[in-house]
Amino acid sequence: MDRELNKQEQDFVAFLVAGDTQRQAYLKAFKQATRWKETTVDNRASKLFNSDEVQARYRDLLKQAKDAASNMAIWSREQAFSEYEWLKNQAKSDIEEQGVRQANSNAFLGAIEGMNNMAFRDIELADKKLKLEIEKLQAENQEDEMTITGFVFDRGAIDERT
Repeated sequence: MDRELNKQEQDFVAFLVAGDTQRQAYLKAFKQATRWKETTVDNRASKLFNSDEVQARYRDLLKQAKDAASNMAIWSREQAFSEYEWLKNQAKSDIEEQGVRQANSNAFLGAIEGMNNMAFRDIELADKKLKLEIEKLQAENQEDEMTITGFVFDRGAIDERT
């Protein structure tokens, strides 16, 4: 069963990975299929897609696309941080050589602000998310107490008496 995919089958898989439906991919890869009934195209596309060779190639191409997208995102963040760092160093050097001016001080402060945003924005967002989750759980807890007893007790007053 381990046979190589032909050109049309390779194209079919590539079109699928690019986002086409099975029908669209089949019609693009197999030009003669444009004269067929839609049900015939759908049946053949489904049968081809479910073959072991096509499934293996499809998974392989999806993994490659996912890895490439992931590497690009990592590179972009690292590259952006590197650019901020370069700008900060250039502005700092210019300040040391020429003295403080509006242009070099704005560049320096902008680079620092950008680096801080990149470094701490994720932490701040996670912090906000945790606070919202805590508030939601506290509200649910209060609703549960009210439903169970019909009364809301001041736990602080109870603890003081004991």
